[in-house]
Amino acid sequence: MKIRNSLLIGLMALTLGCKQNSSEDKTENTKEPIIINFDDKLAFTEFSQLNLDEKCVNLLDPRNTTENESKRVIESWSNFHKKIISFLKEEDFSWEVPDSTISIYNRIYFDKNGRVNYYVFNINNPSISELKKEEFKNTLSKFSKEVHIELRRDEEFAQCGKTKYFNY
Repeated sequence: MKIRNSLLIGLMALTLGCKQNSSEDKTENTKEPIIINFDDKLAFTEFSQLNLDEKCVNLLDPRNTTENESKRVIESWSNFHKKIISFLKEEDFSWEVPDSTISIYNRIYFDKNGRVNYYVFNINNPSISELKKEEFKNTLSKFSKEVHIELRRDEEFAQCGKTKYFNY
């Protein structure tokens, strides 16, 4: 039930999107995923220079996803966040704060096969320590190597939005 509630909150985040433009075909990318905390100003500046929002198709942009595909996109995005929740539990990850929820803004960029290329996050809870943010980043790195979203596209794609995870 708690996971279902977490996912419901995550699905609400789907209404947020990233800036999107069409992009030319790219070669398949099999490199290690790059995980970036917004708080790391140098890494975020370098990432921003890649202009990925200009190059990656946004999953929910109606120009790129038909109404029928939207259900599949929402289901895949929801399942992706379920996998994150499960992975955090498997890794015994604890936020170590009294906050009932953890609010995170995500910008996730995938290759054509649904593997994570870049996972950029910003934890909005001020009570989360820098050490815990680094631990979360390392856990996301492990997760992103092992898990993908259940979608395939002809080109790289992205999705952005806020998620809230229950802190239990």
